[in-house]
Amino acid sequence: MSHRKAGILMLFVLALLAVWVAPVAAQGSDPGKLVLGGTYTLSSGQQLRGDLGVVGGMATVEEGATVDGDVMVAGGTLRVAGRINGDIAVFGGAVTLERSAYVDGDLVNIGGSVQRSAGATVTGDVREGDEFELPMGPGPLFLPGMDRFTPGPEVDVQQSPGQWLALALLRMIRTVIMILALAALALVVALLWPKGIERLGTTAMHQPVLVVLVGLLSWVVGLGLFVVLMVTFCLIPIALLLALVLAAAALLSWVVAGWLVGRKLLAVLNLRNATVVIEAVVGTLVLAVIYFLFGIIPCTEFIVGLLIVSLGLGAIVLTRFGTRPYPAAVAASATAAPLADQAALPAGDEPQPPQLTGP
Repeated sequence: MSHRKAGILMLFVLALLAVWVAPVAAQGSDPGKLVLGGTYTLSSGQQLRGDLGVVGGMATVEEGATVDGDVMVAGGTLRVAGRINGDIAVFGGAVTLERSAYVDGDLVNIGGSVQRSAGATVTGDVREGDEFELPMGPGPLFLPGMDRFTPGPEVDVQQSPGQWLALALLRMIRTVIMILALAALALVVALLWPKGIERLGTTAMHQPVLVVLVGLLSWVVGLGLFVVLMVTFCLIPIALLLALVLAAAALLSWVVAGWLVGRKLLAVLNLRNATVVIEAVVGTLVLAVIYFLFGIIPCTEFIVGLLIVSLGLGAIVLTRFGTRPYPAAVAASATAAPLADQAALPAGDEPQPPQLTGP
């Protein structure tokens, strides 16, 4: 598949997703057709120059009709009796190929149903969802399972458009699931341990450089110790326990960093009465999306992820697993309190120095 064809397909996928957020469609010379919850019929003798997308609707390509493009069905229904000069990708929908149907491309079915009559012709490959193996490139290291939604360099650029479209959408779905899972994790942790999250976040807020340096050093020591324990056969259980502790610290780091982002974001929006739970959930959700966007640029997701997990682990170490505030944070809070009280005094009520009185 040419790079130009890949670009066109990617724009098509992004356009389908954008419709769910803002129903604005840009018209081009060959705009294709997008069916959202309605019905569409391409009658005999008609020709659709462009791609056909069916999202929750019903489309029919009658005998003698032609679609010069790819077809995607997501949660909808498609009946084909004419000719499709492209691939058909089915995601949770239903496709029926009549005896007169002719598909000059691949047929990809992921979580849907395909009924193919005996006389229907498919010139390309017919694949089901369980036949796909999603390529796993280097990908982000600090957010397991979150990969770029665009196929990386390890994907064969000569693959068919249907396979490319299926892989791109699968990666997008996996990324959305991971973002929502992180937000759910932040909700649970903030509900169970709000003061601990606030204590860790406050420490990171007042001493960010020190916290990150301590976190980096802790990761180096922890991973080095893990390697040493793994090479010693009798200490493998301890190594596995250490790996679980590091993994838990990495996930907790996302919640701590998310709370910081949520606190700043809601303060900018003048929502200063938000609880720790709301700040953590909103911030983690926004942080995960930002991390995903950085992941599109090679190598940047490693730097961002390393900063996030180092910030959280450093705060965990300095606060002794969140059990007590770090002294620098306490000193900063104690200094800020008298200044805030003095600023709250009305004009003319400034504290006066003590007066000396005679015997």
